[in-house]
Amino acid sequence: MRTRQDLRPRVQKETDPWAISIPPVSIANRVHEEEHMLLWQVRGYTDLLIDGEPLRLLSGQAVWIPAGAWHSLVVGANSVLLPLEFPVNIIATTLSQVTVFNVDRDLGTPLLAFLQSQASIICAEVNLARQILALIEQSPIVANTLPLPQHPQARRVAALLIANPGDDRTVAQLAATMHVSGRTLERAFLAETGMTLGQWRLQNRMECAAELFKSIDNIAAVAARVGYMNVSAFGRVFKSHFLLTPGEYIERYARGY
Repeated sequence: MRTRQDLRPRVQKETDPWAISIPPVSIANRVHEEEHMLLWQVRGYTDLLIDGEPLRLLSGQAVWIPAGAWHSLVVGANSVLLPLEFPVNIIATTLSQVTVFNVDRDLGTPLLAFLQSQASIICAEVNLARQILALIEQSPIVANTLPLPQHPQARRVAALLIANPGDDRTVAQLAATMHVSGRTLERAFLAETGMTLGQWRLQNRMECAAELFKSIDNIAAVAARVGYMNVSAFGRVFKSHFLLTPGEYIERYARGY
């Protein structure tokens, strides 16, 4: 049986840096056709070659490698590189180019949670991929044409939903995040946009989906990105909004109608 003394925090011993010995690791040229890759440099450095272009990734940085890009890499000695996979057929993104970005605390938290969910049974009931993409995409999916509320907290909620149209928090949860009541949010949206928050969110999702369809023809992936795991339900809502099915919209846009 463990005693109360056993449960006390242990004093962390100072570690001799020379005690750590992780040799370099080389990965030969490869390509992922079905997944986008995000490589997070947690410690040290990694030298990459992506579609023939050299890149050194430093501690605290990450690189987005879109599906179909050939890449090889050498992880430096005593370095740690963490890979995350984003299946193409599950979620859509506007990131179509190799992109390097810094990983701050705000981004590091969902990245760690995403890794945790992939490596263990500890998995939060939330779509972490959508949150990560909302943070790393260089701009929102669409330069939104919806009217915006002027109430400070309501405007912040609108900005959150533009960045991450698939955000599935309830009105009460969004209001709690902003430290206001759900009734206050609803009143602000209705008075200043002419729509309830639910109506505004639905229109935002459909406009974002339409924008994604300009470059992505995977209906299930786009549906998931804007908050629909049921493709049939998404298709019904999309058609009621645009009077076209997603497939018809994709074909019409591709033809330049």
